[in-house]
Amino acid sequence: MSDSWLVRQLSEKRDSALAEARKITDRAEAEKRELTAQEVVQFDALAADMDSIRAQGDSFRKLDAQIKEQEKYLTHALGGGNRAASTAREWSRRSDGRSATADPGQRLAENAVVADMLSQQDRSARPVVEQHGTLDNFVRSLSTTSGSAIVPTIWGTDIIDRARNYAAVLQAGAQIVPMDAQTIQIGRLTTDPTAAFRSEGTLITASDPVFDNVTLQAKTLTCQVTGSLEWFMDAINVEETVSNAIAKAVALELDFNALYGGVVAGSEVSATGFNRVLTSPPSPRGVLAALLAVAPGNVLGGAANGTTQTATRPWDEILDLVYTPADSNEQVNGLIWSSKMQRRYAKLYDTLSQPLRVPDALANIPRYVSNQVPSNMTVGTSTTNMTDVFAADWTQLLIGQRLDFHIQTLTERYAELGQISIIATWRGDIAPARPKAFSVYRYLQNT
Repeated sequence: MSDSWLVRQLSEKRDSALAEARKITDRAEAEKRELTAQEVVQFDALAADMDSIRAQGDSFRKLDAQIKEQEKYLTHALGGGNRAASTAREWSRRSDGRSATADPGQRLAENAVVADMLSQQDRSARPVVEQHGTLDNFVRSLSTTSGSAIVPTIWGTDIIDRARNYAAVLQAGAQIVPMDAQTIQIGRLTTDPTAAFRSEGTLITASDPVFDNVTLQAKTLTCQVTGSLEWFMDAINVEETVSNAIAKAVALELDFNALYGGVVAGSEVSATGFNRVLTSPPSPRGVLAALLAVAPGNVLGGAANGTTQTATRPWDEILDLVYTPADSNEQVNGLIWSSKMQRRYAKLYDTLSQPLRVPDALANIPRYVSNQVPSNMTVGTSTTNMTDVFAADWTQLLIGQRLDFHIQTLTERYAELGQISIIATWRGDIAPARPKAFSVYRYLQNT
């Protein structure tokens, strides 16, 4: 029997007592008379019951909150029972030793680093919050004058939380790292210690682990939302619509840069259909660029004319992709591919037109769709559409997040159209922490 259940039961008793008290007063009012002595006694007893129930409910709620906090602490202390939970404690800030990442499922505003920033900014942010209330009121106030303003962190973290739900890499387990400075360093283990048997009396060979840092340095990402003056002034759901629009734009660009940031069309990506140049900086360096630089053996495929799956063994390339990190003692927890590639594999049939069974080694690996993975690339002399497939332990992908969203309104520029445009600026960085936890199969047949 949980305390939450007890709170619900107490609430039902309180509602019942309130209903009985109302019956007494309603009956007297309908008969246009004062309460009788007996009714006064009954009413007072019901009021006392409600006060007692309210006090018990408050106590149970506090106890329930304490228990949940203890359970949360124990879950982290014992490893959480899953890799995603334990990984949240794997990364630590070099500056103060605190956990560097937000816990899985945790609202960013609840993270200790963010909470400290909120506390520091509380005095300056409060007048803005009290004046404007919510983001939609804030946007309406900005729509009457040109200029810019800093969105308080309590709104900025809400937009970030929305973006986490849209980005495939974040759904797959990438870690959000709150950045309270332009550059932060996170300690990581690059070489594990080794063990060896020895003969009696022989020298013990020292084997020390090797550590270095993952450095995140904030880079700038912007997106623009334009709408009519009337809509910004009259719509009741400005906050929901604008926040979602910004969050989706940020999420899509995070996906693209997490996978392809730092690559150059015509060089690292030679296929037609990939036309963006993502030089780092200003772009972060994502998975493919990092592998090409430090772990080229984890980049598979890349044949001159792409790779066509073998008709009788179409899963072989995906199996090679998944086992490549495993060869370095890493464990893949998800694939990311385009919707067209997912459709291609979903439509595999055997000679009896029965759906082709997924190999056991892949059956329990989640597959995430991101159409930021180009699905219409052609390479060499081939005219068949090709695409890339990414496999990884995505908890090893760190996404640094500066917490101050900057919103600028452009009124004069669009005045003749009766429109207002909002430019939102996101700052952060992306870094694969252990590159060999990632693998990419390049130019795999898509149709």
